[in-house]
Amino acid sequence: MNAWSGDNCDTMGPPVTRAASANSTIPPLKNGSDLRETGYLIDVGSRTARFRRKHKNKIVSIVYFILLLLLLCIAVTMTVLYVKQKNRKPIRICLSKECLRSAANLALSMNTKAHPCEDFYQYTCGNWAKEHPRPDIFQSYDWFRDKQTKVYATVRDFLNRNTSDLPRPVKQAKDLYTACMDTETLDKRGLKPILKVLESLGLPAYPTYINVTEDTDYSTYSFDWLEVVINIKIQLGMDVLIGFDIFTDPKNSSIYKLVMGSPETTNPFPSMRHEKKRHIGQRNLVTNKIERYKNDNINVEDTKNVKNFDNEEKKEDDEKIAHVSKLYYAELIKLFVLEDAPKDSNLSELQLDQNIFLAANDYHNFNDDMYELEANNDTSSEDDEYLDVPEYTVYEIQEHTDMIVKDNNGTASPIWKRYLEGVFNISNVKLDFNNDKILISDPDLVYMALMAAYLSKVSPVLIELYVWIKVVEVMAAHTTTELRILFQRSYEALGNHDLYTPPRSQQCASAVNEMLGMAVSYAIADPRFFYITKPKIEVMLSEMKNALAHLVGQAKWMDDDTKLATYQKIIQMKTLVGFPDWLLDAEKLEKYYEGIEVNTKTHLENLINIIQAKIKKALNKFRIGNNGSWATDPTEVNAYHTFQENTITVPLVMLQHPFFDLGLDSLNYGSLGTVLGHEITHGFDNFGRLFDKNGNLLPWWSNDTINSFVNKTQCFIDQYSSYYVPEIDQHVDGKKTLGENIADNGGVREALAALREHLRKNGPEPKLPGFEHLNSEQLFFLSFGNLWCGVSTKEILKADLTDEHSPQQFRARGALQNNADFAKIWNCPPGSPMNPSNKCIIF
Repeated sequence: MNAWSGDNCDTMGPPVTRAASANSTIPPLKNGSDLRETGYLIDVGSRTARFRRKHKNKIVSIVYFILLLLLLCIAVTMTVLYVKQKNRKPIRICLSKECLRSAANLALSMNTKAHPCEDFYQYTCGNWAKEHPRPDIFQSYDWFRDKQTKVYATVRDFLNRNTSDLPRPVKQAKDLYTACMDTETLDKRGLKPILKVLESLGLPAYPTYINVTEDTDYSTYSFDWLEVVINIKIQLGMDVLIGFDIFTDPKNSSIYKLVMGSPETTNPFPSMRHEKKRHIGQRNLVTNKIERYKNDNINVEDTKNVKNFDNEEKKEDDEKIAHVSKLYYAELIKLFVLEDAPKDSNLSELQLDQNIFLAANDYHNFNDDMYELEANNDTSSEDDEYLDVPEYTVYEIQEHTDMIVKDNNGTASPIWKRYLEGVFNISNVKLDFNNDKILISDPDLVYMALMAAYLSKVSPVLIELYVWIKVVEVMAAHTTTELRILFQRSYEALGNHDLYTPPRSQQCASAVNEMLGMAVSYAIADPRFFYITKPKIEVMLSEMKNALAHLVGQAKWMDDDTKLATYQKIIQMKTLVGFPDWLLDAEKLEKYYEGIEVNTKTHLENLINIIQAKIKKALNKFRIGNNGSWATDPTEVNAYHTFQENTITVPLVMLQHPFFDLGLDSLNYGSLGTVLGHEITHGFDNFGRLFDKNGNLLPWWSNDTINSFVNKTQCFIDQYSSYYVPEIDQHVDGKKTLGENIADNGGVREALAALREHLRKNGPEPKLPGFEHLNSEQLFFLSFGNLWCGVSTKEILKADLTDEHSPQQFRARGALQNNADFAKIWNCPPGSPMNPSNKCIIF
């Protein structure tokens, strides 16, 4: 029997170790070796067992080491994160009211479904029209018009307030407003104010033409049209048949020149309608008599120029204009005939009506003839040809005129010396006709001669009719309700509603602002501007100029001498910001408006008194050196570049929301900054480059640089000419808009460079709430795009295409498509709509 026994023992297999029972018998062992010898136990010191134990211990050690390493890494990471979190500055978010307003404005204007690299204008302005519904009285609505409307409201509120202790001109502004608002007195006075003016001008109460019958012989009728035209100029400041003004000498900006030609100031009275004004880049050329032959500044109310459609549509439109115009002039004449016609007239009522209609018809034809005389000689030429503007003595002009008159079988008569003598008769200036040269462009010289030839062969009765209607038409809006309604009805009959008739209070506030702008600006001028806002703008302007100088330095197409001259012009460029320093000085303000008289009961006479004071002041300055002047009033929402003075003017109302004070520098530079850059760049566009650092029209670029510049401009012409306006099935005129497009592109590049330098010096700015994901440069472009948000009807789009500014959406799109920084900042793939391969760049 085996020494080990138990149940179910498998005697054939190896021994199975079990727990011993209480009564089990354990045989005595000699020693451990005995067991090993019997084969019942495995030797724990064998090589296999040792290997297995060591391998298991090694694995455990590695696991422990890795766990310790991970715990250590976690501990270090947590420590680092804790330290960083403890020391990290929180994200700064601008929560000022300006930032909140800007953020809300941008967010509500944007269409985030649009892709910024596909159509950035739609991305920034896609919902603008929805958030800013166009009032029915406007055919176009944008930030500029919105701001100007609010400015007029502010002016109106001030003029309505009872305020004491004001400078005399400010009180006169209030009196002018009171007289304008007193429609009861205007209606009570009726046509008498106009009749009195007509008499002083040498015109009848109604046209002599009306009394013409088959038996009337007017072959001996005498009408001294030149004497009347002189009176109109000195009493109303209005050009009829002859255009005259005093401008800065293009070749010597320190003195003035006499300028003559076709009529320019055709309506010196304030507009009683709300006119659409172009935005940014108004260059205020004091030699606009010259510039008009290159870039005709179209006004929306000039219906002939606005209608530029296909021939069939133009023909229909012209017929409509002719019909409505004739009815208007007939009704206008009839009101004066009924007012002053003698009771014993030989004309029957039927004959009277017939003559009135014939008069309206003949006036329309006469007016068309004069328009054609201007238009046929309104020729364009290359920019450099303006460097040679002819000057003539009055005798040379008369000699040329006599020759043309005789060639056209007319009768020559002395005109130009007599005209100038008559005009300057109200001044303290004595002209020297042998030495005082008159600046006249070639087209103007042709017009003057042909006009004289035309008048020499026309019946004096017709000339009187033409002059009479021209004068009465501009005064009518400032008299009775009946005349105002007559004009508005005829204008609306043409389908025009943009030049609407606003509430009388707004009309009068606008009129006062136009006639006494500096006095009105006294109401909104704040002395704190000089040490709060103005220094900021001056810093911005300095940065813009530095940015342009840097871009000029990078221009490989300019030679070194031209670059040096350009630097000098940039340095000498003057800026007029906000409002004049003297505006808040009552004594100086009164000196500015010296000679003006205003009465609360005589509205038309008030306007004429103000015009006459301005005319006399302009004539008296002829012998005085040019010390520069503000191109506009502080209340106008626009900006200007005056070439002859190398000066930009930025009115006070442009230094407010929505153009400035937007909360962040990136937003300010994207809006007002690009406007300032635009104006600065104008000094070097296709026309501004003709004027040197002193504002003189002299060659100062090398021929090679000029040729390179002209070649580069062709890229802009082609680019903008490719922009298509589907609403009216027309393209933008890239040549007509060239100067403004160059300024837009340069303005953006300069403003961005200036912003970068500004942030480098002053450190990063806070985030805009709701736009934390955008950096400052992205906000800059967003602000620029928002600047041009707006909505227009088809009629205004058609008008826009006759203007020297591109339609607003293309002003934004064109400048950004040419900007490589924009494409990089917004990650626009090469070849995408907003990142085309071909980019037009001058500076």
